[in-house]
Amino acid sequence: MLGKTVVSFTAMSPHPSPQYIQRWSTSLEKTLGQKTTIEIGYIGSGGWHLQRAHLINNALPGPGLIQPRRPVKSMSFVPGTVLPSNIQVLNPASPLVTPVSTINLLENSAQNWYDAGYVTFSHRYGRGLSLVANYTYAKNLSNAPDFRSPMYESAISQNNNDLDAEKGPACDIRHRFALTGVYDIPTWKESRFAEVATEGWRLSLIYQIQTGYPLTISVFGDTANAGTALGENPIRANDTGKPVFSQGTRNANEWFNTAAFAAPSAYTFGNVGRNSVYGPGMQSLDFALMRTFPITEKTNFELRGEVYDALNKVTLDTPNRFVNTAGFRTITDAMDPARQIQLSARISF
Repeated sequence: MLGKTVVSFTAMSPHPSPQYIQRWSTSLEKTLGQKTTIEIGYIGSGGWHLQRAHLINNALPGPGLIQPRRPVKSMSFVPGTVLPSNIQVLNPASPLVTPVSTINLLENSAQNWYDAGYVTFSHRYGRGLSLVANYTYAKNLSNAPDFRSPMYESAISQNNNDLDAEKGPACDIRHRFALTGVYDIPTWKESRFAEVATEGWRLSLIYQIQTGYPLTISVFGDTANAGTALGENPIRANDTGKPVFSQGTRNANEWFNTAAFAAPSAYTFGNVGRNSVYGPGMQSLDFALMRTFPITEKTNFELRGEVYDALNKVTLDTPNRFVNTAGFRTITDAMDPARQIQLSARISF
């Protein structure tokens, strides 16, 4: 209700710059025999004037009440101002003064950068085997969190007066290897029984392994007393200079060395870089074994067995990143379910 409660709102920049992304790439491919190729390449992209969200009405860190220290303390409307029907006004007949808390400004001022080198090995179908193997080394940076899907960081900046400090890894998977293959199992023709039992079988697999996503070591709550949005927790921890990963870390009980971080002093911001610590990686193997039984010239019966996460390797979720909480450093969840086996049958006609 205007005139009685403190309000907060989101505003759009009145003159946003057009967003644009540029991409570039180069590659070199060499043939190894008739069916095998190897490709080495580079892919890059850059985005400019991308949308970001930041709180322009936060107070500077400090003790005491926040509202008197905000840049915009209140807003007013002259009598007769027409407001939307879903907004209640305490006294429309008199000038209206309403305290203002957070103002979330959406403006096109962010940038991102992506660079990746890759090697791809391909073997086209020959002697019943085809496969593709790819390794990618990449680096993805931005100078603002993605407020729509911020992953393991706050959706807003820590300090509206120092947006340059927001530059850091984005959705950054540094190393990734993937292998896909299909193999038609040879038919044994030693006897009629062996031929019937072994013909028509095919094995396929997908293997993936990659490093983890980055996360931001933060403080739970508004310890700077700057009036940030409730639930965002954008204030980062301090770097103590000790190693992030020491002996005995990188497990569910202690993913990183807690001595590497400390909560900043009251009424201050932290100096840890945005998305400067990487969480657990992922490794998975899925494969399928199938057999096709011809029924007529145009009708086939397919029997298929599939195994997902055949290695049954647990993919750990992100660790608790809040330095001032009891569970800091620990991982309590898994990202993927355990091994799954699926059997299916299909008739194609």
